[in-house]
Amino acid sequence: MKYIYWPTHLSHGINERAVVVALKGQETDWIVLSLIPELAFDHIAYPYFRIGIVDEFGNYTTELKGDLPIIEFRPPKLNMMQFFSIEPIPLILPEKDSDIANLNESSGVILSTFETTHCTAFRKSVSLINLYYKHEHSFRLQYPAYDGFAKQTIIKAAFVRSKEYFKSTLMYHFICHSIIYIVVSIQFVANGISGLLNCSIIPFVNLSATAQQIDLRCQQLCYFPVQYLRISKNISFNKMQPRHKIKGNLPANHKRRDSVSKIKEFPCEYYPDYIRLYNTLWLIVNDICFGLTIGTLLQENSKAIGRFLHNILEQYFYKLLHSITIFLGDNPFGIKLNGELAKFLSELFLWIIDFSYHTFIRDIISQENIEWLIKIFSCSSCMLGVTFTLSLIADMLSFLSMHISLFYFISAKIYHWQLHVMIALFHLFCGKKKNVLRNRIDANMFQLDQLLMGTLFFTILVFLFPTVSVFYVSYTLLWMVIVILEVILESLMASLNHFPLFALLLRLKDPSRIPGGVSVYAQKSPGKFVLNNSPLTVRRMFKPYIVLMGIMADTYFSSTTVRQVLVGKPIVVRRNRMYQVLYSALPRKPISAQDLWDTLKKAMA
Repeated sequence: MKYIYWPTHLSHGINERAVVVALKGQETDWIVLSLIPELAFDHIAYPYFRIGIVDEFGNYTTELKGDLPIIEFRPPKLNMMQFFSIEPIPLILPEKDSDIANLNESSGVILSTFETTHCTAFRKSVSLINLYYKHEHSFRLQYPAYDGFAKQTIIKAAFVRSKEYFKSTLMYHFICHSIIYIVVSIQFVANGISGLLNCSIIPFVNLSATAQQIDLRCQQLCYFPVQYLRISKNISFNKMQPRHKIKGNLPANHKRRDSVSKIKEFPCEYYPDYIRLYNTLWLIVNDICFGLTIGTLLQENSKAIGRFLHNILEQYFYKLLHSITIFLGDNPFGIKLNGELAKFLSELFLWIIDFSYHTFIRDIISQENIEWLIKIFSCSSCMLGVTFTLSLIADMLSFLSMHISLFYFISAKIYHWQLHVMIALFHLFCGKKKNVLRNRIDANMFQLDQLLMGTLFFTILVFLFPTVSVFYVSYTLLWMVIVILEVILESLMASLNHFPLFALLLRLKDPSRIPGGVSVYAQKSPGKFVLNNSPLTVRRMFKPYIVLMGIMADTYFSSTTVRQVLVGKPIVVRRNRMYQVLYSALPRKPISAQDLWDTLKKAMA
């Protein structure tokens, strides 16, 4: 079934009978371009057609076979980057889409009034609608007598000639080559730093939040020229005359118009690069603005903050830890523990605490050094943004809590090993054995000496288990405080680095610039519909964050976490897993300097 797409600005202001002129390509519907007074109408050539008459009251009489439904639409303005899109535009790179978990949400496309066989025609018709004003402009150029279309003004023509003349001067070529050299040099250095931080021997990005932040900025610098070239290609395309390739045998009077009537589809696949580029630039500017504010506050209150942090850090990383370890070695809460094992673990951990404190913790958390570090954080925040300061704080926290992590991993390993052995000995006591090949528990006949030795070892481990459990639970709680603080810092960095600010502003300012699908609604009049642009949903904008929050909930705040704690499996901050989702706006591999050089040379030519 065919449809007639009618722009809303041609539905009113009619005061005389007019001929309806529409554009139609191969496998497309009718797109109304103009209303020409009936007395002034002479003839038109392919691909423009006369499809009906509109009287002075606005009533349409078709000249086509059958009464075709009319779909009204508001033509999108390409200079304002408005367009229709059947599918929601992607804010992440297609090559990274497989890394993002699929969300069970609708695409926002409402096509209930269309048949499945019409989807191809509808898609091609939407492509013509996106270039509506280009087609209208081309029609006016071809038939200026119908509406008195004027050619370019003298001022505009002079501006175009001046622009072309400037492009032919040596100054223009010197500026272009200077820009190319600067951009390629910056990209080469940034690509080298990113490659060094991601080397397979020592992957610094998985060990340090600061390295992760530097790598992110380097990859963004490498991707900026690529995004600019794609956006520039899109803009230069918009300045071209619309062309539509017509296949098949055409009449002789149609073939001479073929060069004017070739129309390409609007390349909206490059439009997300425009959103990603300006979103990144906005976030970097906001990062520096926040950094200036935070840096000023840190600089003005360095003494008070240094005094406060000195007391907190010394209390948590030494005094509290020291007192808890002594308390655990002396029958805590009246629980009768194994004295020898508790004394051994307590003295071992106390020695590590004293060694760590006197080796590096005491010097780092002294008030003078903390004030000096605050000044460094202030300068880095003002120059590089608040995210760089947060990454430094996260790394500093990881470094200061090194002895706590060591206690946690030692106690977790002992606890997990003892629990695993106790379960195996309990199966032996019950006359069973784990079948590793089939991953099940099978009955088994053991010798008497095996049962006796297993029972003795099981009894010993049962009496030692409370002592190990008390140390493990205590250091697990201390370690979880550090993990939660690091997760909070990582989440703040992720929000400041990847928040879809520009997309949200576009959705508030002009929803047509960030389409999330189309919807077709029926009007009161029979046979008339309205084509609307559905904006991208907020949920889809925050899709990486939803996946990230799900990963964080499953890793740190779920029944799986409780099970890991109960069986003694270590809980760590997995930065690579967190940032795998948030790197969705960047390519897997940055463009090489040689490819960028060749592309820029062609673009500037």
